[in-house]
Amino acid sequence: MSAIPSEMSEQVESPREAELPVPGFPRWQTVVDPWLTRLAAPVDAASLAVFRLGFGLIAVWWAIDYLRLGIVTDLYLRPQIHLGYYLFDFAKPWPGIGLYLHFIVLAISAAFIAAGFFYRVSTLVFTTAFTIFFLWDRSNYQNHYYLLLLLSWMLVFLPLNRMFAIDALEQPAARAATIPAWVLWLVRMQIGIPYFYGGLAKLNSDWLAGAAMRDFMAMNRWPPALAEWMTSHEMALGLSWGGLAFDLLIVPLLLWRRTRVVAYFAAVVFHVTNHFLFSIHIFPWFMIVATTIFLEPDWPRRLLRLPLVVLPRTSPVAWARLSWWSRWGVMVGVCYVTLQLSLPLRHHLYGGDIGWHERGHYFAWRMMLRSKRTAVRIFFTDPALGETWYPNLGGLITGEQLSRLTRDPEMLLDLAHQLADRYRHETSRTLEVRAMVLACYNGRKPQLLIDPAVDLAKEPRGFYARTWIMPQQEPLPAEPWNRPVSEWEAAVAIPPLPVVTRGPKGERIRPPQLPRFGKS
Repeated sequence: MSAIPSEMSEQVESPREAELPVPGFPRWQTVVDPWLTRLAAPVDAASLAVFRLGFGLIAVWWAIDYLRLGIVTDLYLRPQIHLGYYLFDFAKPWPGIGLYLHFIVLAISAAFIAAGFFYRVSTLVFTTAFTIFFLWDRSNYQNHYYLLLLLSWMLVFLPLNRMFAIDALEQPAARAATIPAWVLWLVRMQIGIPYFYGGLAKLNSDWLAGAAMRDFMAMNRWPPALAEWMTSHEMALGLSWGGLAFDLLIVPLLLWRRTRVVAYFAAVVFHVTNHFLFSIHIFPWFMIVATTIFLEPDWPRRLLRLPLVVLPRTSPVAWARLSWWSRWGVMVGVCYVTLQLSLPLRHHLYGGDIGWHERGHYFAWRMMLRSKRTAVRIFFTDPALGETWYPNLGGLITGEQLSRLTRDPEMLLDLAHQLADRYRHETSRTLEVRAMVLACYNGRKPQLLIDPAVDLAKEPRGFYARTWIMPQQEPLPAEPWNRPVSEWEAAVAIPPLPVVTRGPKGERIRPPQLPRFGKS
């Protein structure tokens, strides 16, 4: 895509020639050509150079933190089972030292991106390594990881090493003070989409009632003097409606010159507040850096009092005179933007409450929208032996994985398939896997998330209907459900469960109380 601007600007010999209609081309070119001219126009490259620098430094910080805090070990080395993405189950973490080397490569390549050093190679290495990391385990999905993934693939194709880069110092041919406007607008689009779609997703009755935020605030530990105020219904409503207004309005306010600076400072306050209220690691700081892309392209020059760039005159660009390579680049760009605008809306194809069944929840910028507390029992049945027991999953998955998968039926289905495959490999016998999952959703009374009578090992993965997910039926209460997990079963109508004949070590046991696993 980086070849598009130069070819765009070289295809026209004179303005008069570009304006003449070309035989054989439809009249829509009279609409397309002005847009092509605007997108090919040069803009100051300084803001994109700062964006590249910030992206690289924050990625270095993230990779080092994963190593320093032992997150690599806890999430990828300790568990034996990893919950992948459908069609990408082949992506598994490296064994032993290879896992740590992977993050060292991520940190070094990110540092090279920040420095603009061997930029094309560095971006490709980082993007490939980050994509592999992203696919390792769905239970570690974060919206900001998805955003970093999309932006890293953009960096591979965008010429962001023209300024403030070692490459620009060593290779005069790569040095330039300007960059085509389409590069700036493509990055702006990608940064703006999480804001707008994050706000669009908040237009639901639970969010407007403050239900999810009420649970989030109640889960935090507040100083005694602030606890009552921070967990009040009024605070939950204020934060909910304030977050909705911010997400929907911030991009238009950033794009309007008169409100741009004020809007940026509002974004800084918003993200700093999120940092202190919620544990979301690098995301607030990355968005503070990334949102500078909406400021004037020459803002770093003005801040550092560097000489301003005189932009060259824009030459008209005509679709009819673009090379086939440039046309393909434009069409790929349009398809990519269309995909990013439509993918977050796919949950409408599934129907129901997306926060409950989770289908279409990922890759849709649905941030902080639902609170789910869950309790689970998993049952193994060997038809050949005629026995049912509670499995011992210790060592196979971690508590963090279990807390996430019990909230997402798709991950629970993946776990069931992997457990059945392991059992078949070890015993050459078939294993039936069932689960009873009670979920307290946005403060509602708990109810069954999936049908406990269904053998999940026999249910297909992929793009099939999930008839075994129970419909969400509990109304939103005035006061959130706060009874202990030990009382959940007595308060919920549960169908007959499999009769357990022995425990994970073969011992005769009585059905235990439901354990509590995490929140979201």
